[in-house]
Parts: sequence; C-alpha cells; structure tokens
Amino acid sequence: MKIERIFKAKYPSGIFTMILMLIFIGTNSRLYLVERTNRDNFDVFMSYFGIFLIVCFFAILIFTIIRMFIKPFTMQISPESLKVKNRELKPSDIKEIRVQGDIKSLIGITPIGKIITPIHFCFRFIEQEDEAIRELTEWASKHQVKLSHKQVKKWL
Repeated sequence: MKIERIFKAKYPSGIFTMILMLIFIGTNSRLYLVERTNRDNFDVFMSYFGIFLIVCFFAILIFTIIRMFIKPFTMQISPESLKVKNRELKPSDIKEIRVQGDIKSLIGITPIGKIITPIHFCFRFIEQEDEAIRELTEWASKHQVKLSHKQVKKWL
C-alpha cells in the first residue's frame, strides 16, 4: 500500500430521508387540522405535541437539504489511521467499516462504542471509487478491522 492516499468524498444525498419527512409532515399536518375542532385537555396536549413533531420534521428536512449541498471533502487513508474531514480514526477506534452497494457505494465507519454510524463517518467516494474502496479494503485487512458488505445504519 502507498504511503498516503487522499480521495474526494461527500455525504449521502438523503433523498429517502427527505421523502419520509415530507410524508410525516403531510400526515401530521392533516391530523392536526382534522383534530383541531375537538377541544378537551388531552386534545390540546396532543395538538401541541403534533405541532412539535411537525417542527422537528421540518428541522430534519432542512438539515438534510443543507447536507446535500455541502462541498465535497477529503478522506485520507494513511498507514496508521483514516481521516474523514479532519476527524482522525485509528484502527483501535474502529468497530466496523460497512460498504453498502456496488455502484456509488455508501461507506459507513462505526467507531467502537457506537451501534449506529455517526453521520460524519458516512460518505460516498465521488472520484476513483473502485480504487478508493480497494485501498480501504486493504487498509482494513492490514489492521484487522472488520469490513463487511451490509446496509449502513446511520443517523438521519
């Protein structure tokens, strides 16, 4: 393996998350408008809770859209560590590396102590994808880090 390799990467698009949030906003808005006519104490609480959920879904939707337009960043593979957008991970810090898909593969690096991959360790290579995945696979096998071809479980 070469001394140090730098690849361009970007966060996943989040189209599925955006569609899901739009569905949640639509159903909650409809429920809020339909149930608004009944007014006892429980219904008032539920309508405020519904408004709270709609605001949360909008926040997630906006967050996902903003992440979609963030400029590409670098993912650096060096002999002693991986560096994803200035966050360094040593082999002893990594629980598992997951690769999802064959074309435009989604990569998720799960640190030790985490069950779900943090969003800042979830990305796609945008240039030289095959070479980047091959380098990452070699790095993982050299450092005995588990690499699997499974679905990446990520936050948002």
